[in-house]
Amino acid sequence: MIIARYLTREVVYTLLAVTTILLLAFLSQQTVRYLNYVAIGKIPTSLLLTLISFEAPYILSFLLPLGLYLGILLAYGRLYADNEMAILQMVGYGNRRITRLTAIIGLSVATVVLILMCWVNPYVSGIRQLVMASDEATVHLVQTLMPQRFQVSPDGKHVMYVEKLSHNRERAENIFLAEQKKSMDANGKEKDEWMLVLANQGYQAKDTLSQGQFFVTEEGYRYEGSPGENDYKIIRFKKYAVRIPENEGRIMDEENETLSLSQLWNDYSTPQKAAEFQWRFSLAITTFLLAVLAVPMSAIRPRSGRYVSLIPAVLIYVVYIHLLYIARHWVENGFVSIAIGMWWVHGIMLFFILCVMLAGSQKWSIKR
Repeated sequence: MIIARYLTREVVYTLLAVTTILLLAFLSQQTVRYLNYVAIGKIPTSLLLTLISFEAPYILSFLLPLGLYLGILLAYGRLYADNEMAILQMVGYGNRRITRLTAIIGLSVATVVLILMCWVNPYVSGIRQLVMASDEATVHLVQTLMPQRFQVSPDGKHVMYVEKLSHNRERAENIFLAEQKKSMDANGKEKDEWMLVLANQGYQAKDTLSQGQFFVTEEGYRYEGSPGENDYKIIRFKKYAVRIPENEGRIMDEENETLSLSQLWNDYSTPQKAAEFQWRFSLAITTFLLAVLAVPMSAIRPRSGRYVSLIPAVLIYVVYIHLLYIARHWVENGFVSIAIGMWWVHGIMLFFILCVMLAGSQKWSIKR
């Protein structure tokens, strides 16, 4: 019992350390991606931390299998390198008992992954969909403007320039706005026209009837005409509203990611639903199989480098995960039947684990 607690503590501590480092690295990567979305006006700054927090359980469900796999390799590899594993075998704690203990740890972590994939992640995806569809996710044009810089709208038909922004970034001063339009000349040919607006102040507003976004300018002039022609209009106004083009680049999850397990099962005959259903269980199965595989893969000669087995082990992990992605793509596109689905990848992995254990049993003295 003492030995089991000792081995469990070594694996769990290494698992937590590896997973934490990987989680911080991946969250940093997602933060950079969302900062880019903020810069181009896809999401408002106020939702940045919320959306990053939504990524944590999703990333964690992918990192736990890898973290456990590397944790076992590093923990057991150190025991082999320091001759501790040989001592454990001498006192009767052989590889079979170590494999049994590791399988229990792997099953526990696989249960956590299954909960994340089947219940937590769909719930978080649903919440994120609601947040992105709410008014709070509406990106105000003024908030994306940089003072004293010309900026082009997402549709490429509007150019804006503001000299100053208020502290809360809700009002702009000394505004220049150019909008490109198409019109017909006297001969029926299409020509380009430009509308220029010069105003002292401006702010963004939403129309209650059409739900459209408008940029309202105050105290200014509007110029309309074609470049190079003398036929143009000059209009002075106290208030003039310009419709802002909708941002079509909102970040939305795949529909299947928000569905519950029962909804996927009820529509299991659909390849896309079946692929999502099998994918959620596949990561949990992957966690358990990788944990069992890590036991023979961690066996190294005493006093040799404890990281010797990492390179082949990581290569095996990469091949395994890529096969799962390929199998998911095949199921989604109907290249393989739903019955075969993604299960054949786990079958190959299970066969490989048995071969590695069988080869290792010829070198190890297995004790109960």
